Amino acid sequence: MDDMRKAAAPLVIRGPLDLAGAVPYLLGFHPSRSLVAVGCGGPHGTCALRFGLPLSGKAAHHLAALLACHDFTAALLVGYGSAEEAEPAVAAAREALSTAGLQVREALRVESGRYWSYLCDAPGCCPPEGTPLTTTPLEAKAVLDGLVAHPDRSALAATLAPVTGAARELMRAETLRAEARAAAPPFAARAGLKLVRETIARALRGEAFPAPREVAELTVALASLRVRDEAWVLIAPDELSAHLALWRHVMTHAEPRYLPAPACLFAYAVYLSGDGGLANLALDRSDEADPGYSMSTLLRQALLSGLHPSDARITLTPEDLAVAYDDPPETKASLAGRTPVTRWSKLGDVGHRVRG
Repeated sequence: MDDMRKAAAPLVIRGPLDLAGAVPYLLGFHPSRSLVAVGCGGPHGTCALRFGLPLSGKAAHHLAALLACHDFTAALLVGYGSAEEAEPAVAAAREALSTAGLQVREALRVESGRYWSYLCDAPGCCPPEGTPLTTTPLEAKAVLDGLVAHPDRSALAATLAPVTGAARELMRAETLRAEARAAAPPFAARAGLKLVRETIARALRGEAFPAPREVAELTVALASLRVRDEAWVLIAPDELSAHLALWRHVMTHAEPRYLPAPACLFAYAVYLSGDGGLANLALDRSDEADPGYSMSTLLRQALLSGLHPSDARITLTPEDLAVAYDDPPETKASLAGRTPVTRWSKLGDVGHRVRG
């Protein structure tokens, strides 16, 4: 299951053509053999959920329960695929949503550049055979807002692919050297904390990405849960673009054995931005390296439960974390003079706010 992404401003859906054009930008890719449900009328904007086909009865009821428990009042449905694949899924979703008390405002099937509405019997409502879907102002606005719709989910996953060739060989060598330095005294957790704080501070100032040696040292340091958690609590909702760029860079350069921490930090930041689909793909990479990594399990559970990003944020400050870990005095002292992190109150509406 994939979900939503953030837009600079609301995308207004005025009809079936807008709905068909909006979904790829909601997900970040053009879906195939999928059912997409766009929840609307809720208190937190809009949530787009994607399920693969065939859609089981259990999945249909899970879809409806997710939207209902987050107080959505209505949904828009789009089935992608042949009539034999999509129609049973749309029918099952409509029944489950109706049972849960949600209104289905639109239900479409999209295939080969055409759409068919299941709720409209008017002649000429759907484009005739062979008529391609036209670009709508909504799609143009999505592009202007910086949203990208990749050709498919694998193309979106490719944006998180690890570096290869000479860059990979350099990272392998630098990581071995970083491991040797970390194993020798006087390296301690406070050195990792200092490195994380300085690296994030440079990212927030808009400075260049860390060099391979710095990335290697950072990934080795993040193997310490204390250091990783420091990076975690420093991800603030009003600074997401810098964190997304930094952790994507670190994640794609990390050696596999050090991949889970930066992959999960990126997943968390992108989750807060409202892009659940990309967050899931980052967690896939973490799971490939370490299926039992606890931060990945925690974030995956939040995504599967449909938890709104504003409810998934970490409210600890670095000072709180130092107390929780019972840091030695010298580590706590290193926070002296640091600009305090403001406790987060409400992230606000995250994801597309779409009006039907």
